[in-house]
Amino acid sequence: MNILGNRFIANTKIRSLEPANIIIYLVTTLLVIGTIMIYSATSARAAGGLNPINLTFLKHILWVVFAIIGMLTMMRLDYYYIQKYSKLILVIALALLIIVLIPGIGTTTNGASRWIRIGSYFGFQPSEFAKLAMIIFMSSYIATKQEKMANFTKGFLIPVILIGLVSLLILKEPDLGTAIFVSLISFILIIVGGTRIVYVIFTLMAAAPHIYSIIYKIHAYQKSRLLAFLDPWKDPEGIGYQIIQSWIALGSGGLTGLGLGESRQKLFFLPESSSDFIFSIIGEELGFIGTTGIIIIFALLAWQGMRVCKSAPDMLGFSLALGITLSITLQSAINIAVATGAMPTTGLPLPFISAGGSSLLLSSIGIGILLNIAKKSKTGVISVNGTENNRSFVT
Repeated sequence: MNILGNRFIANTKIRSLEPANIIIYLVTTLLVIGTIMIYSATSARAAGGLNPINLTFLKHILWVVFAIIGMLTMMRLDYYYIQKYSKLILVIALALLIIVLIPGIGTTTNGASRWIRIGSYFGFQPSEFAKLAMIIFMSSYIATKQEKMANFTKGFLIPVILIGLVSLLILKEPDLGTAIFVSLISFILIIVGGTRIVYVIFTLMAAAPHIYSIIYKIHAYQKSRLLAFLDPWKDPEGIGYQIIQSWIALGSGGLTGLGLGESRQKLFFLPESSSDFIFSIIGEELGFIGTTGIIIIFALLAWQGMRVCKSAPDMLGFSLALGITLSITLQSAINIAVATGAMPTTGLPLPFISAGGSSLLLSSIGIGILLNIAKKSKTGVISVNGTENNRSFVT
């Protein structure tokens, strides 16, 4: 009895350390932290009477519920069915990116048309859907064309045309940060998938004048962000205001922070304190210990995602796991870099923590797919069109 009991305890401990379980623990922790910090960051406005029922927080709670449902659904849905509909998913993403540019449908804020509003309180950001759609399509394309990925036309030209089309539509919103992000993740996937690196190098060399032209013609607010990054103190009350306020928040927190709910910068000083710059509020209230904890959680999430990649039973699972892991961890790194002044402002939220339903929902759906791959990796059995098959993936 003693031996059986010890074996049961040992097996329980082993299962609890499997990538899927650790990922669930980490994402749940981030969702809880995000919910607490959004309430803290938005409570001042509610107390001030500008938003007496704190709609931002209530909307976030509702999006968290949707996100959990989406994650659990995708965790149980065989990821090979996603491959079956990958083309349709990409077509829907392209259609949404076009629709958001139509006046009267897409909502224009600060000169950018990035949202499709649903009623007075809810909105959807097509570019967030495009991120996941490109990962799904590129992973499916690589898996089905694996033996032809070294071919210029099928392995490089066709994917690059699609990457360019999606990126150009996002640029039209305009959203330079997301366009670069989507292109970067997609290029990494096709390179890892077997595209010859020489094609990428020569294409970048040929496209250099066009890239320079795009950068030269960036919008005024994008130039302001770049100038603020280079020297925020040149205009501390104007273009440099946001990053300076972010630094003040992070510096005020010290080692242990001012205490939960005690942020001063959220009192109408730091713009976007519940979304793009929520990391700064975490630093002010929870200090260096709190921000380091957030970074460690994302680092652990990246590690577990790469473990899923390594054990993926096939190329489709490997590419999906790699794309989702890179997307979430790279986006978190960029958001933190922006909050600390290491990068110009991009508008990319902190996954699972920032307010913003589209990002939260799509990131959670991505995690659900990652968990499904982890489950298949454990069993070594996947189903294609309802038929159970044993498959091995050889890199």
